[in-house]
Amino acid sequence: MFDAPAPGREPARSRVPSREDALPRAAELARRVSALLGRPVHLRLTDNRATLVSYRRLPEGVRLRLHHLFLDAPDAVVRALALYVAGDTAAREVLEAFSHAHHGQVRRERRPGAPLRTRGRCFDLKAVHARLDAAYFDGRVHAVEVGWARRPARRTRRTIHLGGYDARLREVRVHPALDRPTVPAFVVDFIVFHALLHADLAATHTVQDAGPDAHDDAGRCAAEHTADFLAREAAFPLREAAWRWLLENLSSLRRG
Repeated sequence: MFDAPAPGREPARSRVPSREDALPRAAELARRVSALLGRPVHLRLTDNRATLVSYRRLPEGVRLRLHHLFLDAPDAVVRALALYVAGDTAAREVLEAFSHAHHGQVRRERRPGAPLRTRGRCFDLKAVHARLDAAYFDGRVHAVEVGWARRPARRTRRTIHLGGYDARLREVRVHPALDRPTVPAFVVDFIVFHALLHADLAATHTVQDAGPDAHDDAGRCAAEHTADFLAREAAFPLREAAWRWLLENLSSLRRG
């Protein structure tokens, strides 16, 4: 896992490429890395603020997640990507140099140390966090911050990121669309539980704070969870009811 470098003075950030623009370029990049590795590469682009490169080697090939800034990477950086995936840690220096040169394309982080807002109109996430930590994690995730994400501009979205864990900042952010009286408490509990489960397993698994592109239309994380993760998630009593409610109310949450 290659993390984003600490930001310095940034130029104006380039826009995230459109899907139509990014897909053919991503396919070409995957082909180039695959040719260098001699293995199939399944590439997913992200706008992940904390982790710019991560990968998983599987029997059928490599599952690679890259920040979109690598779409225009020159040959030397593409070779470094392949070497990094192959296990050559020295290639990290090339990736760091490239990311420093393009850090204006990485979304800015919330200022370190600035507290998250925990109390919403309907739900107090500090209380939700404490209750879930005691019930499911034996106090192991008490140091993780849990709070409401900033409310986005009002527009209808095709996808919505309902919650996520940021491994670098050790914080869980929940979409404010869930802070409504019409949302059942067990749905908020499940979204926070799911993100805290990522935090609890982060020490032994590569875990991403996935952006919206790494979620399906119900805000569900991409299917890159371990068997251990899925088994523990299934232990949440109202898991299926929570997913059912989210799927049935997705349209209103998008408008939220």
